[in-house]
Amino acid sequence: MPDGLLMLLIIILSVFAPLSTDMFLPALDEMVEYFGTDEATMSMTMYMFMLFLAIGILFLGPIGDKYGRRNVLIGSLALYMVASVACSISTNIWIMIFFRVLQSIGAGGAMATSVALIRDCFEGDKRSKVLTTVAVIGVLGPVVSPILGQVLIWNLGWQSTFWTPAIIAGVCMVLALMLSNDIPKERYTGTIFGAVGTVIPILKNGDFRRFAIMMNMAAFCILAYISVSEYIYKEKGFDVGDAYSLYLAAAMLLGVALMLVIDRFQDRLGNRRRLIVIIALILTASLILWTVGDMHPMFFLAGVIPIIAVSATSRSFGFNILLAQDVGNSGAISSVLNFVNFMFATAGMVVIVHLPFDNYVTSVAFCFTIYLVVFVTLWARMTFFGTSLKGFE
Repeated sequence: MPDGLLMLLIIILSVFAPLSTDMFLPALDEMVEYFGTDEATMSMTMYMFMLFLAIGILFLGPIGDKYGRRNVLIGSLALYMVASVACSISTNIWIMIFFRVLQSIGAGGAMATSVALIRDCFEGDKRSKVLTTVAVIGVLGPVVSPILGQVLIWNLGWQSTFWTPAIIAGVCMVLALMLSNDIPKERYTGTIFGAVGTVIPILKNGDFRRFAIMMNMAAFCILAYISVSEYIYKEKGFDVGDAYSLYLAAAMLLGVALMLVIDRFQDRLGNRRRLIVIIALILTASLILWTVGDMHPMFFLAGVIPIIAVSATSRSFGFNILLAQDVGNSGAISSVLNFVNFMFATAGMVVIVHLPFDNYVTSVAFCFTIYLVVFVTLWARMTFFGTSLKGFE
């Protein structure tokens, strides 16, 4: 497969989560009425998806090390397509939830395969460029998906938000059929349970684990922000609805732009200085939110931009470092990275609504500060005690 098509396949696979969760969000009220259910039951279509997405990510990456990326990806996409279509024609909420679980397992396999393919097929500057592109698309995915979903709902109904991902998965299936069957070239030869168990040594590797936390915990901040941003803008006088999507998109675009500016100086900075830049960005975001973030919506917006830049940088620079480590097979490493990222994202959604502050700006600032403390602590350990990670010798 040409590098261009392979890169396209990886990019699409990497955004299966927002395609599957964010597109139908604008129709939740309509779907509650359609299924004759309540909001609590309807919310199961979200958190059951999240739970089994994590399971799919953790298990299917290592299984790809044994049976090959092509086979696991085709199976995952087939499951995803069938489940997506089944969701669109469901008339019972419990049947809908069941097929959402199947859809999430397929999405997990697709996402785990995407990062594994980056490690399997690209090296050096090419790998860095692919990761940068994936990072940019990954940040923009949660913004674009609900906007696309709203357009589809207006014109074709909520069912189209399940047909559309199924069609996208079909395109990925065509591309997956073009993949060589010898990826990875060196297969895991043990049992399936043994393949899944290969994630354990990776998690036990202290340097890898700590750096993975540093690079993935940005997801904790981003999802905390996204979960309550609509309430913040509304409370501070910004109109929501269509305009809210523009505010959300502006923050994401400016954050990505800042990340790309930083990337232009990556050769001069070096890996260790990049970590100091990340600390400076997290500190800046935290200070803005603690001091003036509650005064005006534009100040709040300004405080979020550095964290978005950190998130995008972590997915490009950070994953490039982590994928270069000889700590395990590509599928197992991919599963660990995606799983850790996903768990921090889920924690951000849960924690933000349970913090004991009187406004959400303070809650978001607190989440940013937690990240700052964790990042600085782990960075200090790396600085004073050294690290075995390649790229930081």
